[in-house]
Amino acid sequence: MRRTMCSRSTITPIPKNRQPYKSSGLKGVFAGSGMDAISTPYFAKSIIDLTNLPHDQVTVLYIGTAMYDIPRYQQKQTLGFVELGCTIYTLDVAHASPSISEMQEKVNAANVILVSVGNTLYALDRWQAVGLDVILKDAVQNGNKVMAGGSAGAICWFDGGHSDSMDPDTYRIPRIEANQKQENQSTNTFHYSPDNAPKPWSYIRVSGLSILPGLVCPHYDCIQSNGLPRSSDFESMLLRHENELGLGIDHYAALVLDGEEFRVLSLPDAPFGSIPDGDSDLLKPGVWIKYVEKGVIQSKVCPSYGKVAQLLQVMINPEKDIWNDERVELCRMENPGL
Repeated sequence: MRRTMCSRSTITPIPKNRQPYKSSGLKGVFAGSGMDAISTPYFAKSIIDLTNLPHDQVTVLYIGTAMYDIPRYQQKQTLGFVELGCTIYTLDVAHASPSISEMQEKVNAANVILVSVGNTLYALDRWQAVGLDVILKDAVQNGNKVMAGGSAGAICWFDGGHSDSMDPDTYRIPRIEANQKQENQSTNTFHYSPDNAPKPWSYIRVSGLSILPGLVCPHYDCIQSNGLPRSSDFESMLLRHENELGLGIDHYAALVLDGEEFRVLSLPDAPFGSIPDGDSDLLKPGVWIKYVEKGVIQSKVCPSYGKVAQLLQVMINPEKDIWNDERVELCRMENPGL
């Protein structure tokens, strides 16, 4: 597999409304999928290695709010870490409101903070309601923590993301009912069949913790149950949010930040992807960089590795430049918190 490195001062042009990101040494692995990528030993090892600790000394805190703290999804997403000898703890806030001190104790004790797949909007709203959002931001920015997650677990660390939070199958009641019937909704939604009628739901922009800058699209190379390719819908979203820099992460790929450096991971022998692989007709998983220039979407394949400061860009006036998606409030009404 050919590896490419960025040698320019920045990978994409910097418009007047953005400025270069000043790397602060943060570490994280942000994947397109949590169930199919993060849960594998390959990705789990990449996350653990960022701690610079022996595997059996690593503590992973799993936050499953986006999956409503359903245990079997936690077991699936932490399997790779368990197999490598890590200690797993959970912090459940989907249906409970732990004290600030209890949440701080668990977060502070963790080497890795692993956020689950699921409904991004529900998770961020619950975190804000119980005060976990502030705890996470303080812990990551002031401590030696590794951020990790796929799908919703990737979006949450950035300014925002292209989210399927309006998919009714991800809502709390349907998800809990499906769990009671032992139905697995976690992966089949990402493999849409044209034989099925598209379901009437839309992707929305959901705001994250803004620890890292950028608008993230997980499952970038997938078509979900609404029949819309996420890649093309992401471009439409960027045209509405033209001041944001977009990162499209394929289902079996991840963006890794390791202090001042970044690299792109892709699952070996992945069944599909969106990146041309040299002279081969095959496509491999990877990461795309998307931005709007003079009203037109520009696309670049993210280099295999490089400097974080060359990749990420920060909006100068995010309060002014981020368009509030009115459908977010509708989604909250359809999938209310506690």
